[in-house]
Amino acid sequence: MESSKNFAVKDRITHAIFTGAAVMLVVFVVSLFLPKEWLVSGKVVVFPSGQPVSASANLLPETGNTAEIIKSASFQKANFADQSASFAGAKVMKNSSMVLVKFRSKESDIQAYEDLIVKIPGQVNDYARDLYSGSPFKYKMAGDPEISASPVRPNLLLNAILGFVAGIILYVIYALGFESREPEVEGGEVEIEESKSEIVSPEIKPEESEKSASAKATADKIGGGKVDLIDGRPHFVPGKKEAAPENLPFVDEMISSSNMQEPSDEEVKERLNRLMRGEL
Repeated sequence: MESSKNFAVKDRITHAIFTGAAVMLVVFVVSLFLPKEWLVSGKVVVFPSGQPVSASANLLPETGNTAEIIKSASFQKANFADQSASFAGAKVMKNSSMVLVKFRSKESDIQAYEDLIVKIPGQVNDYARDLYSGSPFKYKMAGDPEISASPVRPNLLLNAILGFVAGIILYVIYALGFESREPEVEGGEVEIEESKSEIVSPEIKPEESEKSASAKATADKIGGGKVDLIDGRPHFVPGKKEAAPENLPFVDEMISSSNMQEPSDEEVKERLNRLMRGEL
């Protein structure tokens, strides 16, 4: 019993892995035909302008403020226009005064996003001057924009992993739903078998058995027959007639061997009269 359960568990695990692999392969193939996007990024350096003197002490906080300015909806609406939909984020690079700005771009639009990134330092400078009523900080590109070596969308590895997990989940849902229907089917079969057994083997009522017993007893008294049950009902079967003994004399032999004489007419009449009167 335990071995059969272990075999069933292993069989289910095998089916789950196979289903996950099949879904993963389908998702991977579909991902190959999805539109590809590259990552275009640029580094914006923040440094103090020298006025006021306190700007140097506030350089690190200002780097974070610059990242928030670039991520703000008002800044993107004023400077990015329709390209804001491809904005992938802006974050402060660790232990530095640089902000990394990223955009996702199709292969045909890479040059347009490179030009957009190059303009960001001047746009941030104008935005901060209005915000601070002056220019305590300056902003400049740290090198040319960079392009990712391979497409970042679709992510083939991530899609394949998600497809494998989705396949296993689908199999588990299917297996649970299939098992929930099995008891109902088995119950129905049991009920059918019970109903069939009731029809095939009906019980004999006590009254019928008593009648058959009395009929058998009567038959034994009458002619030595017997009563058999045929199709659940008693039937009388007469017994065999006993054969006559072989040594009985024949009638012709008795007549010829006897010395009896034929009766006269008077004797016949007298016997008839006595028979009519009931004397014989």
